[in-house]
Amino acid sequence: MVSDPFLAPTDWFVYGHLHFILALPTLTLLYLSPPLQNAQPLQKQASYAFIGFIVFVGVFQSYIWDAYGATLGIWEFNPAKCTLREEFPLPLEEVLWLFHHVTKTALYQLKAFELVPANTAAGAPSSELRTGVSAALTAAIVFGVFALGLSSDDSIKCIGLVCAFFSPIWLLVWTFGGQFVQRHADRITWGWIAPGITTTLIDCLGQQQGVWRFPQAFLSGIGYGYLKLDIVLVYMVSTFAVTASGAVVLAATEELLARRSFLLSQRLAAVDAAGGSGARADDGADALPSELAEPTLWDVGVYIFSGQLSLAGEGDAFEYASTCDREGCSIEQRTA
Repeated sequence: MVSDPFLAPTDWFVYGHLHFILALPTLTLLYLSPPLQNAQPLQKQASYAFIGFIVFVGVFQSYIWDAYGATLGIWEFNPAKCTLREEFPLPLEEVLWLFHHVTKTALYQLKAFELVPANTAAGAPSSELRTGVSAALTAAIVFGVFALGLSSDDSIKCIGLVCAFFSPIWLLVWTFGGQFVQRHADRITWGWIAPGITTTLIDCLGQQQGVWRFPQAFLSGIGYGYLKLDIVLVYMVSTFAVTASGAVVLAATEELLARRSFLLSQRLAAVDAAGGSGARADDGADALPSELAEPTLWDVGVYIFSGQLSLAGEGDAFEYASTCDREGCSIEQRTA
């Protein structure tokens, strides 16, 4: 395929500079306030497991849709500004970008869970809401398959690519982690918006500098300047896929620790009341049921896939505020 030459205002600005700009806020965050400094051991284990998992799976999945989009011609890369080979659909810098973007988004979600409190009074979404969201995501999958495989209208190809490749991920996360959304909505939002917007703006810079471009034939035409609806969706939807996956793991770990701490304090209080002031904490711990034993990553997984927020019959919503750090979980009973 022979395409028109790229128009670029400078020759010196290349893809590598975009990596540097994208890394600046992340490196600043890690230097000034690195995440997990005040986390419990299980929270650290869950965070490391999430990052390892999402980098492997996220990059693998992202490479497939990115290469497919490049093969269709939805986006093109300037061979003068990146390391591109004719037999390879993506430049080397783009593959590294996939690692960079996924890792950065995961780190921002970790930080959001540290800085933004959860709404522990909220319960699980209603069955009507869960069904409605699942139906909408299923419809998006159908549209994506239609746009890519059946329709001859090229202007819906980019949006169809987003729907076909990311709606299944959203549906999977919603199916197994939807119970956490309402109580952690603010954390998810901040962990999504911060990396999503910065990446979108850097994409606009990449267009302006002629590093890559998006042929109008594959776009809806909705946008303003370098901000194109279709491309904004690519970045914001892919970012949310990483954010939501991490939010489920982080939320489940924190809630499991908090619920166990609360139930443990109740049990010890009951032992104290029954045995008097001389009752020892160890006696209460020995009398704990198995679900209140020290949790592991396996317990986090069970807590997620059970689809329930309750640990031991105490209900969906916390009747207390909790703060978990490396010293443990502090519980503050709510008053009417």
